[in-house]
Amino acid sequence: MAKKTRSDYTIGVDLGGTKILAGVVDENGGVIGSSKKRTQPEDGPEAVLKRIVKTMQEAVEASGIGIQDVKAVGMGAPGVIDMEHAMVVSATNMPGWKNIDVGKVVRQWQNVPVWISNDVRVATFGEQIAGIGKGVKNFVAVFVGTGIGGGIVIDDKIYVGGRGSAGEIGHMIVLADGPFAVGGSVRGSIEAIASRAAIERDLRVAMSAGRQSILPTLVPDINSKFTSSILARAVDKGDALTIEVLQRAAHYLGLHAASLINAFDPEMLIYGGGVLEALGEWILAPIRSIALQYSLNKVNLDKVRVVESKLGASAGIIGAALMARRGNFVI
Repeated sequence: MAKKTRSDYTIGVDLGGTKILAGVVDENGGVIGSSKKRTQPEDGPEAVLKRIVKTMQEAVEASGIGIQDVKAVGMGAPGVIDMEHAMVVSATNMPGWKNIDVGKVVRQWQNVPVWISNDVRVATFGEQIAGIGKGVKNFVAVFVGTGIGGGIVIDDKIYVGGRGSAGEIGHMIVLADGPFAVGGSVRGSIEAIASRAAIERDLRVAMSAGRQSILPTLVPDINSKFTSSILARAVDKGDALTIEVLQRAAHYLGLHAASLINAFDPEMLIYGGGVLEALGEWILAPIRSIALQYSLNKVNLDKVRVVESKLGASAGIIGAALMARRGNFVI
């Protein structure tokens, strides 16, 4: 690839419990080069940090620019973030992540400003600035992946609440006597019922009880994760158990969506995350149908759009890179 000459690129990193995605982003929010690796959080924070650096390096190489052309790095990470010190205080679904100085590690690779914020707010920011939420004043973004998180935009601004913790929509209760979230203490939350981790839990429980599924034939070994792409393959092959569990998850995601509509009266609900990227309209259609069915205000209900993310898997890296370019935290 011919070397590019502009020198104002930023890197966006989307750190999740399953994958690390890094991309070099231009001033218009375009991704000119990217790289992806498995997070493998079970290996510990030090190993994950090395993977983050390697993923960024490979993204730079794929983009055709020089490392000296990188002017800032932005990152979205799950959990509690100390934005001022570019530190992950604690990370959801990532054991051992306590007060991890990510900023220091990144600056050792390239001494540039490092901006870190919550991953779902960063992805929401990406959709707001460069995605399907552009020009929409009021919307809620829901990201269904290993867990479930979201962002709320009211009057063109990301709403953070009185203590900065608004947007934890994955912990909204949809089934009072439901299961606990995987690795969590909230019972009956939408994350406990419809996240990829919850879907995998339900599938494994059903198989251990004797239900048949092709899922074990789609992974290297029985202990391998049932990723979103594996779930989509099982659906394509007509696996009855996978379809049953996913349809149940979609039902509760629809009820959850109705609650979001009733609470915020948004112009739009945007769905992203690995599960939506893999299954698309197959799972979004029942979510939309149930959401509108249970919405209280039926007047002009057609004005409430329930749509898939435009940026898809790139929402996090684009939002993070634009945060770094603007030099403003997505709080």
